[in-house]
Amino acid sequence: MDSILTLARTEGMLFKFGSGTGNQPVADPVVARAARRRRHGVGAGVLHEGYDAFAGVIKSGGKTRRAAKMVILNADHPDIVDFINCKVEEEKKAWALIDAGYDGSLPGRPTPRVFFQNSNNSVRVSDEFMRAVLDDSTWRRMRSATAR
Repeated sequence: MDSILTLARTEGMLFKFGSGTGNQPVADPVVARAARRRRHGVGAGVLHEGYDAFAGVIKSGGKTRRAAKMVILNADHPDIVDFINCKVEEEKKAWALIDAGYDGSLPGRPTPRVFFQNSNNSVRVSDEFMRAVLDDSTWRRMRSATAR
């Protein structure tokens, strides 16, 4: 818990003074167990929602511009597919809310429950991954901490 809140505070202070941040979540068995108890997505996405919200609330340099946030996940991470799709799914949610009559204009947002709007997500690929692509061979992700 301390490391989670320390990162949130550190990022918040960096945003406040005008800098951006970047992080690379790792597969954490403690986070996975907590997420499983909450029946929520496991791993990177669980904490990413909170950190994303902080980036939207704490404006860069105390001004009106959103903070710059980069989130990177390795291609072999067990949650990589969810990570790749998270922004697409949230975008669908935003459009559904707009279609239902919520205000989608900037700087207003349809609802604070539309996540992943404040970060740039990137997938880090290895040479091995690229070889698998070129050779049209199988690529395996790491085993999830919650896999049975």
